[in-house]
Amino acid sequence: MHILIVTRRALDLAAFADALGQGTGLDLRFTDGWVNSQATLKTIPPAFVVLDEGLRGGPPLELAKKLIQINAMINIAVVSPLAHEAFHEASEGLGILAQVPVNPTAADGQALAEVFRRFM
Repeated sequence: MHILIVTRRALDLAAFADALGQGTGLDLRFTDGWVNSQATLKTIPPAFVVLDEGLRGGPPLELAKKLIQINAMINIAVVSPLAHEAFHEASEGLGILAQVPVNPTAADGQALAEVFRRFM
């Protein structure tokens, strides 16, 4: 089992990702775009996916919809600047487990690890 983090900001998310990996005990894999993600999702499906903003394939909530069409069993977290209630409304029905702040910290990685552990 592994976590796929789809981001163009891997260095900026290093503390977040390290805490997430340590908190879940899962390997982390990174890809920087939707096209590369699709190949990974089909060949070696991750247990969890974190979708960042600024990806070439579209906004993360749109990519979550596409991801569900590829594999509805993958658990998703999405980076979003939306207020909690606005995010909940925008993501309703997508089965997204968690919202991640735009500039996540190690504490955010630990919090997401706790969410993910509930689904392991």
